[in-house]
Amino acid sequence: MTSFKLHIATPEKSFFEGDAECVVMTTTIGEIGVLAGHVPSLVALSVSPLRILADGKWKAAALSGGFAEITNDSVSVLADTAEWPDEIEIERALEAKRRAEERLQAKQSEVEYMRSLVALQRALTRISVAKGKKMK
Repeated sequence: MTSFKLHIATPEKSFFEGDAECVVMTTTIGEIGVLAGHVPSLVALSVSPLRILADGKWKAAALSGGFAEITNDSVSVLADTAEWPDEIEIERALEAKRRAEERLQAKQSEVEYMRSLVALQRALTRISVAKGKKMK
């Protein structure tokens, strides 16, 4: 399988830089898989797991939104945050999930409700990645 250059960066660090055979990410309009030779695109990313096929093995990371620029021979991801499974404290993520669910039950403004939904999605993504779910 032909590879392409993949670079994932956050405001704090260069998270991943190397060759990949495939990257699967969730955009604001659905999940996409990118292979070498993909049509050039600029996409907004949702809070979701991101999966990378590199050296014949799948790796997963928790991504909390951002953007991806796709060319025919590279993918550059600018993410708000990105975490490998071993960087995620599962108890902390479970507590964040509980807090977000509590806030969703409270009467709040539309803005606060949307923030609570995003917090819940972030917690669920971190839990999913930490537990190894959504892997192919």
